[in-house]
Amino acid sequence: MKKQFLAFGFLVFLFTSCLNTKKYRDEMQLFQKGLDSIGTYQYHETTIKPGDNLIVKVYTQATNNQEQATVLNMGGLGKSDGTYMVNLQGQIDFPRIGLQKVEGLTTKELKQLLINKWTPYIKDIGVNVQLEEITINMIGEFKGPGVKKFKKETVTLMDALAEANGFTDEGLRKEVLVIREENGKRNVYKVDFRDAKLYNSSVYQLQQNDLVVAGISEIKFEQKASQNFTQKFGPVLTFIGLFNFVLSIVILVSTLNR
Repeated sequence: MKKQFLAFGFLVFLFTSCLNTKKYRDEMQLFQKGLDSIGTYQYHETTIKPGDNLIVKVYTQATNNQEQATVLNMGGLGKSDGTYMVNLQGQIDFPRIGLQKVEGLTTKELKQLLINKWTPYIKDIGVNVQLEEITINMIGEFKGPGVKKFKKETVTLMDALAEANGFTDEGLRKEVLVIREENGKRNVYKVDFRDAKLYNSSVYQLQQNDLVVAGISEIKFEQKASQNFTQKFGPVLTFIGLFNFVLSIVILVSTLNR
């Protein structure tokens, strides 16, 4: 009877361990499904937003002497040469041409706008426009949370995850939040990193000042509950175990003496 009881207990322990392992794998492993349904992702050009810093370089192709372009390479107030900040109204105050609405434009569109506006001042004008950086905020269960800055215009969720050194062991992969300001409204999107369909998500390509939030998985709460239980009832369980051990010894000695 005792052997049967021990065998039953061992099977229960083994079954429970298998369940815990499967649950941990299902919650933590990336790209468990959806790999066969990934299409070709269409990247879009990043548009300019208030608060962006833009690097604008002006030159003339008519001569090697660039003195005539100097006045247009002054940059905005408080910024280095050629660097401008987009104000809260989505405008930039450029030399000679004054305030220009740039919010919603791509860097290519702004380049063409500036060429058209500055052509009367510089012969054979050339203009280069680029975003100084894209800033993404990573908070929650990442190994390296914080503000991440990218010196390129196309930033993806995978870029941001790599920059944050991946999830912690307790990070919630199945419901990562991307919080984005759009047209004065704050929108919240949910992404499942366990499903490769995230590559087709509308927020796979991130935008300036997006907030990416990773919560805590259920496993972490279960571990915490287990720790609390052990702290509260550990001494009682130890006493019961010790009592059972002593009782077993007494029974064994009593049986041997018969």
